Amino acid sequence: MALFLCPICNVSPIPYVIYSRMDKKCIQLIEGCRRRERKAQQTLYKEYAPWLYRVCLRFLSNPAEAEEAMQDSVMKILTHLDEYKETASFEGWMQRITVRTAIDYLRKQDEEWDELPENFQVADEDTTEEEENIQYSVEKIKVAMKKLAPGFRVILSLYLFEGYDMEEIASILHLQQASVRSQYLRGKKKLIEQLKKTTYHE
Repeated sequence: MALFLCPICNVSPIPYVIYSRMDKKCIQLIEGCRRRERKAQQTLYKEYAPWLYRVCLRFLSNPAEAEEAMQDSVMKILTHLDEYKETASFEGWMQRITVRTAIDYLRKQDEEWDELPENFQVADEDTTEEEENIQYSVEKIKVAMKKLAPGFRVILSLYLFEGYDMEEIASILHLQQASVRSQYLRGKKKLIEQLKKTTYHE
């Protein structure tokens, strides 16, 4: 799976990756935005908005809602830039803000939002070896995920496409790690079932 590369630093925005040296242009952009310079803010939007929109779209599916969540995310990023620490990945920091914003939108706008209780667990053997070995294209997976319940879609998107591990997902969703893993296993099972249906009808 191809990862987004920061157009300024030319690095992947994997959460919590710490870089020993940040690109000078990126540092200048951040400092300009902190000084509320209009040109710097416009540059940040131009360079990162398409990627942030795609992040939102994976959670919200609806393009209009994803656009609104992206705009809200950019405003939060610009407003809270003083909280960003240069020892951490700038792209990872923006990604986390955007993911949280998209999830908040989903919770407010989707009546079918379904979360598991914190003590809910599913045994690992719910996922068979056969299911583990099935491979599908990224596009087919994205299409199939849109048909899942929001709770499952969020967990799978965070893990498969945003690069977060179970501990980080638990922190984002304010759930216990065991609950996150349980919902991931259930969601993956339902995703594979959906993919099999799609493949069968092709």
